[in-house]
Amino acid sequence: MTFFAIRGSRQLTSEEFLAHLALAIRLENVGVLLGAGASKGVGGMVMADVWALLTSEYDEQVQFLRDNKFLPDGEQGNVELLLDRLEIACLDGERIGADLTKLKAARHALRKVVLRAAILDEKLWSEPDQAILNPKLSDHIRLVSRLAGNRQPGQAAPWAFTTNYDLALEWSAEALGLHCVNGFSGTHDRAFRPSSFDLGLRNVQARGEARFGTYNLYLGKLHGSISWTASMSGSVCELPSASVKPLVDQFIASDQPDNWPGFMIFPGASKFVQTTAFVYGEVIRRFTEFLSRPNACLIVNGYGFTDDHINRLIVSALQNPTLQLIIYLPEIDRLGIYDTLAATGEAIKRLRT
Repeated sequence: MTFFAIRGSRQLTSEEFLAHLALAIRLENVGVLLGAGASKGVGGMVMADVWALLTSEYDEQVQFLRDNKFLPDGEQGNVELLLDRLEIACLDGERIGADLTKLKAARHALRKVVLRAAILDEKLWSEPDQAILNPKLSDHIRLVSRLAGNRQPGQAAPWAFTTNYDLALEWSAEALGLHCVNGFSGTHDRAFRPSSFDLGLRNVQARGEARFGTYNLYLGKLHGSISWTASMSGSVCELPSASVKPLVDQFIASDQPDNWPGFMIFPGASKFVQTTAFVYGEVIRRFTEFLSRPNACLIVNGYGFTDDHINRLIVSALQNPTLQLIIYLPEIDRLGIYDTLAATGEAIKRLRT
């Protein structure tokens, strides 16, 4: 892979970039934003992979989408827009009493492949206590370890924001013995309580600055999680992975067009509306608050800049003069723009359109 790094309008050498990164991750507030690409090594899928799986295993539903003009002939579908169109069509069909059997079957197939993308490696579900030995999770564990290890006494614990539904970050933090603060608290009833984001751990046996080491990782799941579900009272609860996996397997194996019982957001252009709900609104607020902190650093990896509501927050955060935004973009090779700095502006335009 060709190395290409710029800061402002100047190209950096690999040594300059590493020096800049070493300083940035020691700032007062440090966090990462991980997209679907960050989970590919653990068995996850990006949207292109989701579409490939859909066309290979659900060709009848894909043909239905093409026949009914939900999908242009010969073109790959935009999964986000496609799910939105299906949702709107289902609502409209229910209003007029139309037969929605095939329409709901197509929506069900699309939801199943999106859900399969969040399963990752099966061994992580059956042997979560062995996660630290799983080679597929090694990159996540190394990332979390270095984020926590570079914190100085008295500095805030690191943040990890993600648009993924999978449990890679939770398993990584637990493998390292870090307490994962994701907004849920409780042992037998893990309900969403936003005040938990304002709490942290300290070592009461230590003395001096050692009492305030890093013992937890703050986790903000911007689009929900495969382990979140709605209780009978309407509150949002978090289930242990051992309870989630049977529900996931049952949903994937079912041919009934029922909605997934978990409380998670499927990709769609209507995500901005859905994030106004209590839980997602709170997590989005925490992301906005982090970006506005002084001396903050956000490292972006695996995120394709296709979520408008998140893009707006990042663009607005650039007004923070002390924010260090570091974006890892392997696709720069594919775009073929690394040879000249003159193409940098065009690359940013592509990311924002």
